Amino acid sequence: MELRNVFVVGDSLFAEALIQSLGENENIVVIGTAPTPEEALLMLKEQLPDAVIVAETNKAVVAAFTPMLIANPNLTIIHADLSTNQMQVITNHSIDARMSDLLAAIAASPKQGVSSDEEISTGKS
Repeated sequence: MELRNVFVVGDSLFAEALIQSLGENENIVVIGTAPTPEEALLMLKEQLPDAVIVAETNKAVVAAFTPMLIANPNLTIIHADLSTNQMQVITNHSIDARMSDLLAAIAASPKQGVSSDEEISTGKS
């Protein structure tokens, strides 16, 4: 893996452990940290990491990075949530797509609890 620069946002014990773990990886350099998204945005104006990791359980904090995604369309934001053991990757990348690509993405999406005999358009069950 190529050397990657990351910036970590969060003030929780999880964020601290994440910073320590990432610092021990020879392919990752933690180039900065901030306790809040607001402070991170100020710091990120001076440095541009390959990825920003938001180590917060509050999903609303990711919305604070919308201006940064607009200004830096190649930036990747990773929202890591220890309480749910999940990650959300947010980018501003645009890709060319054909209708067949769209249909394939829809087909690959997980079903959301609607059985095949239910009518989605009328909301009947």
